[in-house]
Amino acid sequence: MKKIRGFTLLETLVSLTIFSFVVFATLAFFTNARSHFMKIKDEHETNQAAFSAIDKIKTDLFQSGTGLFIPSRLKVLECIICSEGILSITISEKTCSIDSSLFAGQTRIFLKDSYSLKKKRKLCIFDSRKGEIKEISSVGSDSCVISSPLTNSYEKNNVSIVLLRELKFYLDQRTKTLRRKVNASPAQPLLEETSQFSCSYDKMTNLVTIAISQKRKKEIKYEAFLFPKNTALSLPLSK
Repeated sequence: MKKIRGFTLLETLVSLTIFSFVVFATLAFFTNARSHFMKIKDEHETNQAAFSAIDKIKTDLFQSGTGLFIPSRLKVLECIICSEGILSITISEKTCSIDSSLFAGQTRIFLKDSYSLKKKRKLCIFDSRKGEIKEISSVGSDSCVISSPLTNSYEKNNVSIVLLRELKFYLDQRTKTLRRKVNASPAQPLLEETSQFSCSYDKMTNLVTIAISQKRKKEIKYEAFLFPKNTALSLPLSK
């Protein structure tokens, strides 16, 4: 009968050594692959978050000046303001109808519909020659009271009253968060881990420039150059 010979101790140790080497090499490969994948995933999410924030600012900017051509031309208000790192945008949210003409010194305005009017919101009151902005101090079922008397008088058939929507974008330095604030409501986070936010507005060319940098990728600056169409209508005519 033929004797069956097994592995020697040396052969077993060599086999285990080779097997361990293969296992550890495989684990190292998958660990590196996972690390590389997570890095790419983080970079993709960082890019997507930055692009989403810029897209949101773009959407609001393209609405700036909506329904505010006349008061903008009269210089009653500015629809886009970039100052000290804060981007301010003004939009017409609603047109209000009145029951009678308005007179200088008047503080209560009677309306056909006071729905959606709230305290501390602002109204732009104007006709073809003049205008002013007033803050609402209280709202009733058929009227609202403004915080200061009207400076001008307005005929019922010629006056327009617009409820303004005011937006602000700014960098919260304490939390390094880019925030979006609507009217008097608390500012909401738009982009976290933001190291820099800057904006500029050239009134003559109506060109808005936005730049954002994030803490993870400070060397990369996300920029956008915008030409809001509505505010372009109020540009001074070239001679």
